[in-house]
Amino acid sequence: MVAAPALGRLVAATVTALVLGTGSASAFPASPTTTPMCAGVGTPRTLVAQPSAFEAVAFDRDGRMLLSNAFGNSVDIVDGPGAPPRPIATVPSPGGLAPVPDGTVLAGSGNALTAFLAPTAELRQLNPATGEQAVVARGLSMANGVVRASDGTVYASSDVEPAIDRISPDGRVERAWYRASTGNGLALSADGRTLFANVSTGDTGIVAIDTETAESRVHFRPPAGLEWVFFDDLDIDAAGRLYAAAYFGGQVWRIDPDGTHCAIASGLVLPAGISVGAEGAGYSRDSVYVTTHAGSVLEIPNAVPHL
Repeated sequence: MVAAPALGRLVAATVTALVLGTGSASAFPASPTTTPMCAGVGTPRTLVAQPSAFEAVAFDRDGRMLLSNAFGNSVDIVDGPGAPPRPIATVPSPGGLAPVPDGTVLAGSGNALTAFLAPTAELRQLNPATGEQAVVARGLSMANGVVRASDGTVYASSDVEPAIDRISPDGRVERAWYRASTGNGLALSADGRTLFANVSTGDTGIVAIDTETAESRVHFRPPAGLEWVFFDDLDIDAAGRLYAAAYFGGQVWRIDPDGTHCAIASGLVLPAGISVGAEGAGYSRDSVYVTTHAGSVLEIPNAVPHL
């Protein structure tokens, strides 16, 4: 896939930075699209609303919600629906989150415009119970999106330059392992053979990358006329359905393996992070959870069809 022009990436990143800087929910009101709504999905409900900008969302081993808080420079935890977020660790410019089976979580640090200047982002491993953290990889491009394979390999994206980094289980960094396009949200297929990546600017869409060869193909493109929606975060369910946040479009899209798509939510303000739910702390596997840069965390009930 052809990389987005540098100017286009700069404009998109600068606009996002302005939104984060003002914290204004009305800076970019949600824009309607022609994407059809998915059948059977419940009405989104707000779980958290505060003057902040939440980037990524994930669930730890116990089913508790984890958030990367851009304003707070922290990773926060929400112990259950209705509970307030509470910081568990200071993480400068937090980006993607990836749970680890041992109960810890990987968090990107350096998700900022400084990525234009040098690859100084880091990958940190946090203990949600104690707040202890350790840097496990340095010299990353941005760590905007972070996803972990079952063998311990980690992929970290940059949405301002064509560089998806790969970190081996022993911490070795292969910077710009994938160079064909920028990347934003990341998701891995169940067998670990395919890395899906949102391309936010330029040739907007979702690419499917072979994790052995780093060769890619276009998996999905928005319909003609909707290239401006700016895909942000990405997740995948057990059936291989993808869930993408359309940041400027104000929607969340579900994309089936055959390429058909529909919206599970509309009218949102700057939806950014996305995760399929987990059980164990009052959340639901049938729901999709979305953060916004307007300070909200939303639950979209019945968004994941039963297998």
